Amino acid sequence: MKRSKWPDFLFTIIVRFICGSLLGGLACVFFTYKGILRSFSHDNTHGPLIWLSLCCAAGGIVAVFTVPYWQTPWYKGVRSRNEDET
Repeated sequence: MKRSKWPDFLFTIIVRFICGSLLGGLACVFFTYKGILRSFSHDNTHGPLIWLSLCCAAGGIVAVFTVPYWQTPWYKGVRSRNEDET
């Protein structure tokens, strides 16, 4: 019996979302650190935290939707013409 590809695919999705979220958060801090520090200096903590969470979510979603096609469970692989006829 063939082993199901779905557990591997779901694991890939979860790992890619977590890593994408971390990279999105790091990119947010790297590119907008001046605005974040300015908001914190004016005692505004909600704005930077909301912005950071949006960047984390965007990074995770981008990472999930860029899974290579060959890692999806519905990918059949390359077949020769002789295998399709039999």
